[in-house]
Amino acid sequence: MKLINKILVGICLLAGVSTASLAQHSVTVDVSQNITNFSFTNSAGEAIKDYNPAYSGSYALGYRYSMENGLFFPAKLGMRKAGASYIYDTSNYIWDLRYADARLGVGYNYSFGEFAVHASVSGYYAFLLKANQVINNEHYDIKESGQISNNDFGVFISPGVNYSVSEHISLFLDLNYMMGLQNLETSGEQESANKLFGASVGVAFTL
Repeated sequence: MKLINKILVGICLLAGVSTASLAQHSVTVDVSQNITNFSFTNSAGEAIKDYNPAYSGSYALGYRYSMENGLFFPAKLGMRKAGASYIYDTSNYIWDLRYADARLGVGYNYSFGEFAVHASVSGYYAFLLKANQVINNEHYDIKESGQISNNDFGVFISPGVNYSVSEHISLFLDLNYMMGLQNLETSGEQESANKLFGASVGVAFTL
């Protein structure tokens, strides 16, 4: 029994070394066009769906560890904008937020020739850099006033395709859905969270 256990351990170690030797390391750069909005629930527990989306961009620098079996592990550091607008009675509300975020996830890539399809799920943490609220042309710094949380976290779901230009360069297109899990409100009487739909284009350089 001990011999069998040793053999199994040896096989696992050899498989790990073999997989590691076949792994690829890539650096990625991408830019995105996003549609952002809020998921908002008022103090009465009612979901308000009258918020209008904002159109914004983002960019990121990343690292991707890809295994021979199709699994890959992406990590990113980036900057992105968020926000929405809302009309209540005669008042027009606009939110303009800016975040620095970090992502870490897991995905699967299926290749056929020079093309491949993939999908990944990543958790993210974002730190608020700027938060302005405009009410009928009056500007308010809601980050400085403490009306909004400095921290945000949630999940990115990203299916996509990529095309290998050469042995060391590939282009990719991702569709992104982001669901914020952090309540942005600091008062505790109501809840709001970030959400995002977007598309990213980028390039990956295999090291």
